Amino acid sequence: MTPGVQQIVGVGRTPMPVEEREIESIRQVLSSGLPSLPWPYMHIGERVRVNYGSLVNLEGILVNFKGSNRVVLSVTLLQRSVALEIDLTWLSPVREVKAVPASRVLGDRPTTVVVAG
Repeated sequence: MTPGVQQIVGVGRTPMPVEEREIESIRQVLSSGLPSLPWPYMHIGERVRVNYGSLVNLEGILVNFKGSNRVVLSVTLLQRSVALEIDLTWLSPVREVKAVPASRVLGDRPTTVVVAG
């Protein structure tokens, strides 16, 4: 128990060090005085949704190609895809939707319940 410590960073119960360059990057952003805000962490290969512009609500897979972030849109039946370069600030991760048996939530009433997870 150390005063001021709220949580130890790690994987499970194993403490892990945060890279000094990542800590220094956050310090540099904070000291710059530029506006900043927390943003969802997105992984390459993750399903994402476009939130702004003419492509709003479009969904695809986030990839990195030659140093640029792109969203790949696919038509499964045709087995064809197209990649477009897009600003990460326009994207948010798409959370999987899981069907929950209605009986677990509402008893025996014939209702479909969908839960975002």
